[in-house]
Amino acid sequence: MVALFGTYQIAANGAAQSIWALVSIMGLAMAPVYTTVIGQCMGARDVDAANLYFKKLNKITLALSILWNVLVFAVTPLIVRYSAISPEAKELVIWLVLINSIFNGLAYPFAGSLGNGLRAAGDVRFTMVVSITLTIAARLLFSALFGLWLGWGVIGVAIGMSIDLVFRGAIFIWRLKSQKWTQFQLI
Repeated sequence: MVALFGTYQIAANGAAQSIWALVSIMGLAMAPVYTTVIGQCMGARDVDAANLYFKKLNKITLALSILWNVLVFAVTPLIVRYSAISPEAKELVIWLVLINSIFNGLAYPFAGSLGNGLRAAGDVRFTMVVSITLTIAARLLFSALFGLWLGWGVIGVAIGMSIDLVFRGAIFIWRLKSQKWTQFQLI
């Protein structure tokens, strides 16, 4: 899809993707924490402790993720300054990183890390189906809607891809609150 938007948008998207690899680091770093802590709680069949740690880990991950994304966005103009791309592409990179940092900071702790905790509790099938379905359907649909049909270019694609995180995070929060994840016994 991005190849349809022209040279400077392709260049901006490529440069922004390099920075996007940084914005997800905090959520990715917290995922094994969820897996270990929730897995230990559920292995001990202590659902109350798992619920308590889910709440604590969600707060910690959200706070760290927001702080990290603010920091990455703050250094983005310095990174972009030394990129060998046009001034238009540099400006677009900053917008793309801003969009990704906002969605990643606020939604990824629930769409990514929380999902790992649900998987650790044994709710693997549900999280897998949701993740695959939304990655294919939501990213494709919303990227096409905003990027192509509304003519927003790579900004529309970035928003469309980020909406996947919002939906996935909302579904995983609903699943956490429903307590259906407590019905699995792994050992």
